[in-house]
Amino acid sequence: MTIMPNRLRPMAATTRLRAREVDRAAVRDALDSAFADGQLSDLEHRNRVEAAGSARTLADLDRLVRDLQVPAELRESVSAPSPPRSTRWAVALATVVVLVCGIVVVTSSRNHDDPAATPAGAQAELTTAAGLGRMLDAIAHQLGDSEVDQLTVYPDYATFSRAVPGQPGREQSYRYEVEDGRARITDNGTSPRTEGVPVDLAELRPNVPQLIGLLYGADRTLGVGDPTDIYLIADRGDDGPAVGIYLRNEDSGAQGFLTAGFDGTVRSVHRSDR
Repeated sequence: MTIMPNRLRPMAATTRLRAREVDRAAVRDALDSAFADGQLSDLEHRNRVEAAGSARTLADLDRLVRDLQVPAELRESVSAPSPPRSTRWAVALATVVVLVCGIVVVTSSRNHDDPAATPAGAQAELTTAAGLGRMLDAIAHQLGDSEVDQLTVYPDYATFSRAVPGQPGREQSYRYEVEDGRARITDNGTSPRTEGVPVDLAELRPNVPQLIGLLYGADRTLGVGDPTDIYLIADRGDDGPAVGIYLRNEDSGAQGFLTAGFDGTVRSVHRSDR
């Protein structure tokens, strides 16, 4: 996979995002668990739970849990080689939050006959569980299947290519974006095929929450503070179908990436400082 910076839409660090009630609830649950297993005293627990209730950003919530050990049931989702404890916890916490949201997203999207239709006011950003899941559903719905040679996802649009039926030496390129609450897939023409073995995005669809959970903690996992460029690439790697998460800070020059299988298991981590 080759790093291809996206200069079209800078993205602030995830921890600057405003916290939702589901985020606060996930942190309160984590604090309850930490109190139950002896990591927090009664006073610490009460103070942190109160602070979680008034937290305004994800950074506020992160400060309440970054010194806690990763819950055992989440260790598999953050099995990347030796990031600092606070990073492992941040990824795990994000996974908890996104898993909760992802259940709602998946259930909601399957209740609509046309997955390309986006409810008014819904989040269209593709680097969220809602946005990415809706895009995968739209591809399958409009094109009849989910096989692609490569899919590149930016926050506000995505591109993908697939073989031209009956012409294995040529590929069809498409662009996906959401405008006025409705998804649109545009045919960008054909060209000689560069990727010969497709991947089936249907295998990725059930694990979108796990993937976005990794993305939410990627700035610290990869040592790229305040990334200006962020994108995902799904294609076939040496070990089978994989998704690369790429971050770059244009000002500092820091860049890093990690790869994960379609099942959400981390395969490699390439930090900016190594």
